[in-house]
Amino acid sequence: MGSPSTEPDHNDNESPQHAVTFAKPFAIGKYEVTFDEWDACVADKACEAVGDDDWGRGRRPVINVNFEMAVGYTRWLSKKTGQTYRLPSEAEWEYAARGGSTTPWFWGDSSAKACEFGNVGDQSLKTEHPDWTLHACTDGVTKTAPVGSFKPNKFGLYDTAGNVWEWVQDCFNETYKGAPTDGSAWETGDCVRRLDRGGGWYNKPSAIRSALRWAGDDPKRQNNTLGFRVVRTLP
Repeated sequence: MGSPSTEPDHNDNESPQHAVTFAKPFAIGKYEVTFDEWDACVADKACEAVGDDDWGRGRRPVINVNFEMAVGYTRWLSKKTGQTYRLPSEAEWEYAARGGSTTPWFWGDSSAKACEFGNVGDQSLKTEHPDWTLHACTDGVTKTAPVGSFKPNKFGLYDTAGNVWEWVQDCFNETYKGAPTDGSAWETGDCVRRLDRGGGWYNKPSAIRSALRWAGDDPKRQNNTLGFRVVRTLP
């Protein structure tokens, strides 16, 4: 977990790179949670309705959901199904996002193929944001894309790079010094900030690396770049 200091655009909060051995098995969502899935929770009066910024709903990833709302969805889903759902730990998320890779991006050492594998900040956004650092490729989407629109990683998971940032359970810590090594969430540290991972539809190459950690978000923050996927605890 994490990245070596030699990785381009490495950040100190991705250190020290360390081994994690999962103490418990888990299943993780093949896709980010969609508006269809969120709206089912709303219809059941267990979740708050959120806007789509006029981008569309259906199979697009839900946006404008904060950390607490995402946790609330997992509680509803657990009650509805009789299974135990929750947000992934940061370690679970990175393991799943990498899909067995150790390279900066799950598809390899270069960001050049990003538009094959994710909805990222690309040339489609150039006219709207000429000053942004963007990928040289074009993915044909300017905002969020329906989940599964791009190629999956080797674990068969979609959109672990780009589309929307994904909330994880962990509190923010400046580095991995003292981090759990059993795959559990790090629930001590700066819990006024929570982690989100994976980059979004507007992000430059360095921000969608598998090891990239955002410097912690207000758990009450809601915007059009934040979504989540769920984990199910297995026996």
